[in-house]
Amino acid sequence: MNAATLALLIPILAISGSFIVSIMKLREKQISASAEHNKHNQALHDELNQLRQRVEVLERLATDDSFQLKREIERV
Repeated sequence: MNAATLALLIPILAISGSFIVSIMKLREKQISASAEHNKHNQALHDELNQLRQRVEVLERLATDDSFQLKREIERV
């Protein structure tokens, strides 16, 4: 291998190496962001389930016969 080929090969390898390192850093950030989004989505899912349970309880109370009777008694 002559000096001219080596002089061209070194910068090409350096540029390629820095490009690969940049891609690896970007992938690491994407994985981190994805994990954070998954945690946030899970928290929202849990909160939604809690709200659904509360609505079910409120619906039962609103349709309960004894509750309606109590409301009518309070109106009088």
